[in-house]
Amino acid sequence: MVLWRYASLIKEKLFSKDEQQQNINPSRAEWDECVHESANDSNPDRISQLAVDLGSRPLRINAGPNEHLDWLMQTIEANVIPRLLMTHAGHAQASTAPVMNIRLDDQTRVEELSQLVLQDDASRAAQFVQELYEQGVPLDEIYMRLLAPVARRLGTMWEEDQASFTQVTTGMWRIKQLVYDFSPLFQEFARTDEVAPHAMLVPLPGSQHTLGLFMVSEFFRRGGWKVWGELAAGEADIVTAIKTQHFDLVGLSVSTEDQLPALARFVALLKEESLNQKIGVMVGGPIFIAKPELRKEVQADIVGLDAEESLAQAEFFLEKAKTI
Repeated sequence: MVLWRYASLIKEKLFSKDEQQQNINPSRAEWDECVHESANDSNPDRISQLAVDLGSRPLRINAGPNEHLDWLMQTIEANVIPRLLMTHAGHAQASTAPVMNIRLDDQTRVEELSQLVLQDDASRAAQFVQELYEQGVPLDEIYMRLLAPVARRLGTMWEEDQASFTQVTTGMWRIKQLVYDFSPLFQEFARTDEVAPHAMLVPLPGSQHTLGLFMVSEFFRRGGWKVWGELAAGEADIVTAIKTQHFDLVGLSVSTEDQLPALARFVALLKEESLNQKIGVMVGGPIFIAKPELRKEVQADIVGLDAEESLAQAEFFLEKAKTI
C-alpha cells in the first residue's frame, strides 16, 4: 500500500499539466499521511523522521520526468525501504507464524496420511494437509511429495493384503477430494495466456486409473492450458470431441499392461479422427512409470511420469512442433 501511495504522489508531479504543480515537492504532510497509513507504528518520532527525510531531498526547479523518477527511486532506496523494514520488523515477528523446515519425502508422513485417509473421519486427513499448507509447504510439494506417494502406498497395501479393495477405493477418493478442495488455491496464480494450448486428458475407456490424471489436469490448468477432462467419458464421447474441437495434445492413462493393445488401437483411432492432424499423444499410468519404453508400442509421442513431468514434456513437445 505504501508504494502505491508514493507512486500516486509522484504521478501527480510527472503527469500534471500544470507546470507549477510539477515543480512542487510533495509536502511533509502528504508523506506523513502516507507513512502513518502504512507503517501502523505507534512511534511518532520514527514516522516524523521518515517524513522529514522524504521531504529533504529537493528537486531542482526545472527538473524533468527522468529526474523525478531518479529522485523517487533514490528516496525509496535510501529512506523508505530501510525504515519500513525497521518499523514492521517487530509486528511481523509477532503476527507471522514461522515456516517450519518440513521434509515431505519423510516416509513417516506418507505412512501417517495413508492411515488417515483410511479412517472413517475424513476431516482428520484434510486437517493434516491443511496444517502443512499453513506451515508454508507449497501445494505442488504437497501434491507431488505427499499425496502421490500416499496413493502409491495405498496400492501397495492392497497388493500386500494390508487393506481391502473398499478401503483403498475410499482412500483414493479422499485424496482426490483433497486435490479438489485445494484447487482454488492451487489455481490462484495460473497462467492466463491470450492463446492457450488445448489438451484432452482422459483415461482409456474402461480404465479406473483417474486420480493421477486428475492431478495432472490440475497442473496443466495452472500452467495455462485449457483442459477437456471428462474422466467418465466413453469412447464415442472422446472421439466426437476430438473430431469437433482443436486439441494440441491428448493424454491417455492406463493401469495395467494387458490394456496396451486396446490403448494402441485407441491412439490410432484418435490420430485418424482428430481435427488437428498434428496432435500429440501422451500416455501415462503405473505401467508406463515402470516401463516407459512401452510408449513406442502404442505410437505415443511422450510419456508422463508424474504431473510436473507431464506438463514439462507437453510444453517441450509443442515448442518442438513449431519448428517442424
